[in-house]
Amino acid sequence: MPGMPQVLPMPANMHLHDGRVPAPRSAVLRGPHASRVQARLGLPQGDDLLVEWTSASDYPQPDADESYILEVSSSGITLRAPTIWGALCGLTTLEQLREGDSLPCCRIEDAPRFPWRGLLLDPARHFLSLDVLEGVLEGMAQLKLNVLHLHLTDDQGFRFASTAFPALASSQCYTAEDLARLVTVAADRGVRVLPEIDVPGHVTSWLAAYPEWGTQRVQPVRRFGVHPGCLNVADPQVRAAVRTLLAEIVQVFPDPYVHIGGDEVSSGWWDSDAGVQAFMQQRNFADARALQAWFTGDVVDALRALGRRAIAWDEVLHPDMPADLTVQNWRGATTRDPALAAGADCIVSAGYYLDLFYPADVHYAYDPAAPEQELMLAEDRLREDPRLAHVSEGLAWTLGWRKDITAPQASSPGRLLGGEACLWGELVDDATLPARLWSRLPAVAERLWSPASITDMDALRDRWPAWCDFGVEDELLALCEPVKWYGRLLGEIALNARIAGEEMPQARPYDADTPLNRPVDQLPPESLAARVVLGEDDAALAQRCRRWQQASAPTDGELQPVIEAIRAACGVVLECLDGARSRADAVEALQALYRPYGEYMPAVVLHLVQRLR
Repeated sequence: MPGMPQVLPMPANMHLHDGRVPAPRSAVLRGPHASRVQARLGLPQGDDLLVEWTSASDYPQPDADESYILEVSSSGITLRAPTIWGALCGLTTLEQLREGDSLPCCRIEDAPRFPWRGLLLDPARHFLSLDVLEGVLEGMAQLKLNVLHLHLTDDQGFRFASTAFPALASSQCYTAEDLARLVTVAADRGVRVLPEIDVPGHVTSWLAAYPEWGTQRVQPVRRFGVHPGCLNVADPQVRAAVRTLLAEIVQVFPDPYVHIGGDEVSSGWWDSDAGVQAFMQQRNFADARALQAWFTGDVVDALRALGRRAIAWDEVLHPDMPADLTVQNWRGATTRDPALAAGADCIVSAGYYLDLFYPADVHYAYDPAAPEQELMLAEDRLREDPRLAHVSEGLAWTLGWRKDITAPQASSPGRLLGGEACLWGELVDDATLPARLWSRLPAVAERLWSPASITDMDALRDRWPAWCDFGVEDELLALCEPVKWYGRLLGEIALNARIAGEEMPQARPYDADTPLNRPVDQLPPESLAARVVLGEDDAALAQRCRRWQQASAPTDGELQPVIEAIRAACGVVLECLDGARSRADAVEALQALYRPYGEYMPAVVLHLVQRLR
């Protein structure tokens, strides 16, 4: 049987046959909006390849049929799909099948497992240029992801240039024309663009521009973390302003959905304001959560009047939540099922937070449709993973999310739409995004497209696209990884405070103005260079350890402790291989060296432990 082509995500059904045929140099296109397919394919008219589809639309829709059938044989190459979106997916597969100037003979019948396969980017914390976003769209198309979720507003920035409220816009922002262009570029690649305007919390940037929308005064903030500012939702003028903004948003974004945030709302302002408290008493709201649920319903109604549906983070789960609100799960395994039981459609993001610097296999193991108990076990295993031992206490902190969720019980459950990887932007800018994103996103893409039975991480690595691998030039630095979870973002003081439940006042090492230009910012979340020791015999391993001991160290002083730890680990291995140490003693010594050195982890040390065992 022929070898497995480097197709990722793995198709639902792929049958390989003996033989190869020349790659097509011309094509016949049969279907509406053929210019979009022609732009993607870039081949002249001819009979090497036949591409047929039946229906098309200006923009991809949430339930679009993305299936296709691709046949490659000596008698011809044909690609047939019900829609243009399926045809575009099929062309991606055809491109991946190509090796040199030929294709393997095969028949592929393919369709995605989930209709929602998304990626969230956060230009609110660090602005991302349009060029970078367009590059992201191209990569998403290669991975058959179909939703780009833009978190446009937060405490530190407001990136939408509103005409009605021009003071809202940050100095770096997107105009309506910028975003319309982005929507078009996305549609050409079969990708929807979903805007998020986060309310009623995460609005310090709003209140700095329009202080009358809050109950207290604020100053512009650059610090990351949850801030106390929130909209005065009891004020009808504030609610009218939100409706005006939503009306502007839907003029730019044609997608049927708008994300309204709803996460991490601090109720202190509402609790202490006499006007808000009087409003709550008039309406018999028991607490701030009931007030937020009512406001959420008001926003959902406003979007419904504009012909749109709302999505919000899972904090909106409440007995009075609107029936047609889609919920995005992020707080662990236990908010998905209450959302579905309430009749809400659900998008799963728990398990797919790329800003946590986890290795790709952690995300690959998380199935959005697995039973809740299996997902909780997967979360529990993270606390036992030696790669994450240095943040195990922080991971235990998230167990607080496992509590009873009060939500309505619907007569029929909602739909699990799929999932969305999230790359929050505190430690991401134009320069650092590629290594942060592509080093794990293929794993999430396959989980959301391919059958649930496709779970072999080694097989995935064999098909990993070369353009998604990121190395580091310096040989010793390449053996390191950043600390995991929120270790970098919080720093030691705020991390310990979070574990103790007292985080908000604590200083963090980063804010929105901190340059991301240190060696740790170059590092991909997972060191593939460190894995080389796993496949070497004793002689080769000894030679490599001697070379690492003698290699020139990077000149940056902050790297000295982690480099010295790597050299010490090499010494331990050499003593073990020379018979001066027992393997058990060597493993114990190596384990003691595997810990954070500032913001760096000596990843190779843990691989050396595995190698000696």
